[in-house]
Amino acid sequence: MKLKCGGSALDRQGRLGTKGIESAAHLVSDVVEAAVVPVADRIKGKVPDLYVSLKPGPAASVEIANKVSASVVSEIGAIARPRHVIIVPDMPKTRSGKIMRRVLAAISNGQDPGDVPTIANPEVVDAIKELAK
Repeated sequence: MKLKCGGSALDRQGRLGTKGIESAAHLVSDVVEAAVVPVADRIKGKVPDLYVSLKPGPAASVEIANKVSASVVSEIGAIARPRHVIIVPDMPKTRSGKIMRRVLAAISNGQDPGDVPTIANPEVVDAIKELAK
């Protein structure tokens, strides 16, 4: 199954879309931002990793990660269960505020995110690398 960007949870070809998974994550009241990236899997081809940042107040916890994963399964089905739910302090963003999914995908796939001169908050990349280990 291929993971693609945008669209509903499943498209006509049976591929998972990021929008549906991210929307399911947003149903958890503590989540303020969510980003899904594809991760290479030997058996399934691609599986989703889900990065979320929380509203001010709640601390990152296994319980919140489990709630997010359960929300995805409840809304879409077990096929969309994230491989990992990684709670991050902030998302890497461009200066215009767009989430840099390319950076998150590189981290999830064990690759170097490369030079990110347009990133507005470069300090968050190192923090995310540690959290994703």
